[in-house]
Amino acid sequence: MVRFINIRLLPLFICIFWAGSAIGQNKGIALSVSEILHKADSVSIFQDSLLAHSKYRLKEEIIFSEITDQGAIKNSDTVISSVTMDGSKELSRQVIYSTRKSKSDEKKDQTSSFSFSFSDTNYNFSLTATNDSSYIIAVSPKRSQQKGDFKGTFEIDRQNYFSRVVDVEVPKPEGALKEFSTWMNFEPLEGGLLVIKEVRMKGLAKAFLGIFKMRFSGEMKYSDYELLK
Repeated sequence: MVRFINIRLLPLFICIFWAGSAIGQNKGIALSVSEILHKADSVSIFQDSLLAHSKYRLKEEIIFSEITDQGAIKNSDTVISSVTMDGSKELSRQVIYSTRKSKSDEKKDQTSSFSFSFSDTNYNFSLTATNDSSYIIAVSPKRSQQKGDFKGTFEIDRQNYFSRVVDVEVPKPEGALKEFSTWMNFEPLEGGLLVIKEVRMKGLAKAFLGIFKMRFSGEMKYSDYELLK
């Protein structure tokens, strides 16, 4: 099961959530959509198990901006941190550089999560394109759009069936978010664990009956992964 974790209004860390294994494929063999999805789900389960037993350190670089309705930047902050993780749990965070005035909320933020599986019967899946390295799978809800439902595309590796790129939007997010979209890029480490490398997001938040309103964008990069014993 694919887990989307730590979607935050303020600068966020979206953890590892997807696949990557030694399952291979002969590219000359055409697979059906259901076969592709079954393999991708199997790899995701493997990755969940691998993640649960992995402790690692990484460098996190976040640029979080408040923007106008036209996309112009009103103000922006940058935070660079060294983060230690145990599975999907954050153990420690050391801020290396920050332009934020208040640092009291840089260690912990309120988070929300939801999960998704390619076997979810509430969604339609279709193969929209294929290239030498990936399958492009379009995903959309079968029902009329409900809160939390998303739509978009998943780029699945043809060799090992992990998700290379996720590009989705949530037309009706839950909570204070009124709009949300995100693009995420993943790469496997040498040991097989798939990690997030880059995230871009945009959204609109409203609260207090619309008195508070903020349109935002975020760019996150994750590098210098180090597996710990």
